[in-house]
Amino acid sequence: MKEFSELVEIIKKLRSPEGCPWDREQTPESLIPFMIEEVYEVIDALDHQNDRDLVKELGDVMLHLVFQAVLAEESNRFTIRDVLLQINHKMISRHPHVFTNKVFKSEEEIHYYWEKKKKTEGRKRLLDGIPKELPSLHKAYRVQSKAAMVGFDWDKVHDVWEKIREEVQELEDATREKDAVSMEMEFGDLLFSLVNVGRFLGINADEALRKSTDKFIRRFHHMEEIAEREKTDLRDFSLDELEKLWQHVKNEDNGEMG
Repeated sequence: MKEFSELVEIIKKLRSPEGCPWDREQTPESLIPFMIEEVYEVIDALDHQNDRDLVKELGDVMLHLVFQAVLAEESNRFTIRDVLLQINHKMISRHPHVFTNKVFKSEEEIHYYWEKKKKTEGRKRLLDGIPKELPSLHKAYRVQSKAAMVGFDWDKVHDVWEKIREEVQELEDATREKDAVSMEMEFGDLLFSLVNVGRFLGINADEALRKSTDKFIRRFHHMEEIAEREKTDLRDFSLDELEKLWQHVKNEDNGEMG
């Protein structure tokens, strides 16, 4: 595409001696925080089903992908063409049921094929390749999903509920003993088990928590707006008054949503 080539040339121009001082001083590492932020802005646009913002944010992500490739080309490591060749080859080789006559009996068989394929591409262990920097809840989800591919999983969701009750009891015991190390460990085990329940129900825990947190922010903002209209401050409300206000906002929010 002409436009893609133009983007590559724009970034090369920005990196040139006649370009932008800020762009010239960037390194692969310095761009990481900005790239992460742009990805989250894509997610926000998707959440709000805002195509205008989505077009803009996808462009910002693409800018960072090309920027990283241009930096690599400057140091003779690889080029954007190498990136495209590699991903094209990978997508074709991992979908033989689409690009060849290979037949899989189930989606699980496809996923198992993918994991075997990854091992031929350099991964030695099933759980290799899960980035350490992933948000913890999503990382737990990915670990559990991969372990399930070899049958290391609960038979049914009822078993996971039993595990959660066990973890709650162990956390309560650690709390009574005021053992900070055990409390942290047991709390983590409880979260890990909750992620498992979500996985059985087809829910990504990280996404669910993000949406619930955004919902809390929206409702809390509404509470603040009501307090401002009444020319008062939330800190002047009693706990009972705050709870009544919360229920009022919650009911309004639920009504607007559905």
